[in-house]
Amino acid sequence: MRIFVALELPEHIIKEIHRWQEQLMSLHPSLKWVKPEHMHLTLRFFGDIKRDRMLEVEKLLSSRQMGLLEFTLDKLGTFCGKNQLPFVYWLGGSFPSAVSHMAEDLGKIPDDRGRTNSKKYLPHITIARRRMSSTSPQLPEPPVLQGIFHEAVIFNSRLTPVGPKYSRLKRFDFHLVER
Repeated sequence: MRIFVALELPEHIIKEIHRWQEQLMSLHPSLKWVKPEHMHLTLRFFGDIKRDRMLEVEKLLSSRQMGLLEFTLDKLGTFCGKNQLPFVYWLGGSFPSAVSHMAEDLGKIPDDRGRTNSKKYLPHITIARRRMSSTSPQLPEPPVLQGIFHEAVIFNSRLTPVGPKYSRLKRFDFHLVER
């Protein structure tokens, strides 16, 4: 299994992002647009971790009672490659500090290669990727969207010839704490 932990976006946010994407798809065919069912806020990718590592992740997530995590999406950003061309387009904005703290704590747990993550966390939702041999278009600013995260989810990401398939393995409601 290829494991990652993410915060699920509320359905109304996913619909609004997708509505915005649809306006841009025919204008920018050089981009591969992220499907609505793949939109989330990744906290940490672990890869193929062993059961004891998975239990460590579960223990950390079940110990958090963070309440409502309100956020605003209002920024468009990109990650650029060596050639300085954008290859990933993402939405960012304002997130509670608890989101970054959770990502940093998950970063202390080694991934499938034994690596921890000490990089500063940049919360974002990937919306599109540039196809390898294409140009990098300039996208318009996104609509301002506000929502609330209610839970973290451990996902399995299975690679297939038509793209990844995500399945939820376990949910962690921020209002409940197992002690």
